[in-house]
Amino acid sequence: MMPDIQCDVIVMNLVKRAIHRTMSYTIKAYQFCFMAVHVWGRENIPKGPKIFVTNHITSYDEFWVLPVFNEPVHIVIGPGYNGWMNTKILDWLEQINAMPAHRRTVVDKAVEYLNKGESIYMAPEGDAHELFQLGKFYPGVARIQRLSGAPIVPIALVMPKRSIWDIPFRPTIEGRTYQTLVTFRGPFCINVGEVMGPDRKDESDEHFVGQVRDRVAELCEDVRMNKYWQ
Repeated sequence: MMPDIQCDVIVMNLVKRAIHRTMSYTIKAYQFCFMAVHVWGRENIPKGPKIFVTNHITSYDEFWVLPVFNEPVHIVIGPGYNGWMNTKILDWLEQINAMPAHRRTVVDKAVEYLNKGESIYMAPEGDAHELFQLGKFYPGVARIQRLSGAPIVPIALVMPKRSIWDIPFRPTIEGRTYQTLVTFRGPFCINVGEVMGPDRKDESDEHFVGQVRDRVAELCEDVRMNKYWQ
């Protein structure tokens, strides 16, 4: 007979997967009613553990992208972890805390999940930026790829600027104030590129993360020039 503790772990995993599936269906239903979601390149998503990397255009991008994934993902989250209740919920759902006090553990935690065969999602800019104006990508994503060997799936997120609202709630964390940008209506474009990383040579982390950033930028331009606004 399997020990009780192992049964508890299995049950918890099933519960979390059920919550993830429910959230995905709920978001998809909302998108069907109120948003025009366009997805290209879904066939580029491989099986097995992978690192989804996107640009960052609103404070809650990951929720709008969630229905694209056919699996639970561990999301690297910064300001969303602000507050003890949010921390409890997100930790229980096995997300990755990127608040200042936990930044040194992000890479190890992400690699741990990838080595278990599970995928992660991150926006290496760290904060939302203007459309088509990507910020600097932090090198942590390159370290995660190097240590895990998992492929990176670059994804571009694009939507009209008129559909993004800057709401008054602005969390301040260690003296830095973050904008809260949201969207609830209008078109939302998701352009999935081909995988990067498995054949990585001897590039430094800084050089490789620059290549990832360039690829995401190209995917953004592809939406603007060839797909949605052609």
